Amino acid sequence: MKSISTAVAVVTIAALAVGLTGCASPAYQARQAEANNTVLGAALGGVLGGVLGHNVGDGQNRALGAVLGTALGGWAGNQYGQGQDAVRNRIAALEQAQSTVTVMVHNTNGSYTPIVLRRYGNEFIGPRGEYYTALPGDAQLRPIYGF
Repeated sequence: MKSISTAVAVVTIAALAVGLTGCASPAYQARQAEANNTVLGAALGGVLGGVLGHNVGDGQNRALGAVLGTALGGWAGNQYGQGQDAVRNRIAALEQAQSTVTVMVHNTNGSYTPIVLRRYGNEFIGPRGEYYTALPGDAQLRPIYGF
């Protein structure tokens, strides 16, 4: 009985390690809350999978069932957590798109330079941090960003 509990604990820790390495990319490091959700999903899936695998197997294969259940549960929980992270990222991108405006600055050679402004209440913030009380036009942005 003690060896089964030890095996379940070791595999659960291994599943957590796999979940943590799946979140090691810079994009996830920037969003610690999202990484925590993926790890939490992997941990919960691993624990539930280990319990189910241990209880479903027969007397001789319970340890193997617990190990496989933990691994599969950890993987499923990790996948679920990453799916939730992807949804949050899409929502954040949509919110950012709603809070920005692109003004095309006409240059003297006939080309255009896109200038992305962020909305801040009724004001706009330029790429260099300058504030505008109203949406600036081509003539106002050309001296700063055009050529």
